[in-house]
Amino acid sequence: MQPMKETASASGLKKYLHPHFHLKDFPGFSAKDLLGLERYYHSQLEDHEAPERRVGWNSAHGQRVRFEALASVGSLKGAKILDIGCGLGGFWGYLKEKRVKVDYTGVDLFPNVIREARKLYPDARFEVRRILSRPFRAKTFDYSFLSGVFNVRVKDNWRYMRAVLACALQASRKAVAFNVLNSEAGLKEKDRFTVHPKDLVVFGKSLGASRVHLIDHYHHLDLTLFLYK
Repeated sequence: MQPMKETASASGLKKYLHPHFHLKDFPGFSAKDLLGLERYYHSQLEDHEAPERRVGWNSAHGQRVRFEALASVGSLKGAKILDIGCGLGGFWGYLKEKRVKVDYTGVDLFPNVIREARKLYPDARFEVRRILSRPFRAKTFDYSFLSGVFNVRVKDNWRYMRAVLACALQASRKAVAFNVLNSEAGLKEKDRFTVHPKDLVVFGKSLGASRVHLIDHYHHLDLTLFLYK
């Protein structure tokens, strides 16, 4: 997980912003948040070579243990899954390595990220998509996954999480699995959003899931929550 760089002025960042991004599609964001997010992922992609570092993780091991936690949500064999904020398709690569055959779709906000994902994994299905403005039909997938999507601090992270996770739940038949940073880990980076385990469970229950399950033992910085339909 890489720290965000200092954010330049809004006018200086506009050259990075995708022309089809609109603030209304990002509830909880300020204009500065949206510009900063675009700049951050642009710089990560340009400044690093290792796939995990190009999408903001510090190490391949750290990314892998998060995938392991997410994949324990249920039996994925033959499942139709959606990877929201797929980055370079690392979760697809992990499932292939584990020989778990799934019907995979990866979506991300940024066209340059999706282009790189398609180069790495030409056999996978990737698309540029903002699921809040272009949601999938109800129960299109068995499971939806989100890894690292909510780690960057914005004006109102809870509002953004609620909107995105509600959309993911609607698109899923069985469950949604996502992770966040654990506030009990004492992370000092001010640009990171962290959550207390108890608050995360309460939040998950408020989304209308029939059952929630918290995993907090796999990585000292992370929490994973399963929202079962």
